[in-house]
Amino acid sequence: MTFTHVFISRPQREAEELAAMLAPLGLQTVVQPAFDFVPLDARREDPDTCAELESATASDLVVFTSPRAVTHGLAQLPREVMLRARVAAIGPATASALAAAGVRVGISSASGFSSEALLESLAAESATATSQRNRAFVLAAPGGRQVLVEGLAGQGWQAKLLLVYRSEPAELDRAALALLQDAAGVLSVWTSGNTMDALAKRLPPAIWFRLCEGDWLVISARLQRLARAYGPSRIHLASGPDNGAIVAAIRSIL
Repeated sequence: MTFTHVFISRPQREAEELAAMLAPLGLQTVVQPAFDFVPLDARREDPDTCAELESATASDLVVFTSPRAVTHGLAQLPREVMLRARVAAIGPATASALAAAGVRVGISSASGFSSEALLESLAAESATATSQRNRAFVLAAPGGRQVLVEGLAGQGWQAKLLLVYRSEPAELDRAALALLQDAAGVLSVWTSGNTMDALAKRLPPAIWFRLCEGDWLVISARLQRLARAYGPSRIHLASGPDNGAIVAAIRSIL
């Protein structure tokens, strides 16, 4: 199928970056994030866990679950904690954000960019590294990463969730969305199941129907399975979640 428009549902910063990367291909991009992300004061929300985190040692683990956890969480942590504790990152984008901030990542997902992938990497380590006396602090948003917390506990970590940001519905850009109504063909880019669900409920019905008439591009086999429920014409799979992989996938199907 030939498409003229690309609907991008990534968070605003990543979406704008992807739109700029697609500009040389002559495609019209429409950016509509499902969520905005705002910081939470972790010390006010959970002073006891913050106090524990400040005493973290080299045997403890601080897990950043997304680039947004880095953006909103890192500034709330004493620098010396990042020098003492071991730092883990879910996915290459999170690891890159930490590296850009000067934080050394001690462990990341050997493959994939999910909680399960990080748990597999941790499980592959020696029993000493995951003994019961170690603590793991997971920096995340409300309602997420419970699988990670439970998985860490199952490996012997004393896992604690620290909320450093939250999501709220992003305002709909109705002028941009109107560009899709008369588009000759639309490719939609999806990097989150929550985003699919949120926009399916919030977009104007005619716009949502227009998206489902076109092709979808997803970043994982799990999202590919979720996407089938919405009935798009075709579902394409990118090799990873970063914008470079998404652009490469779009080039391959033009």
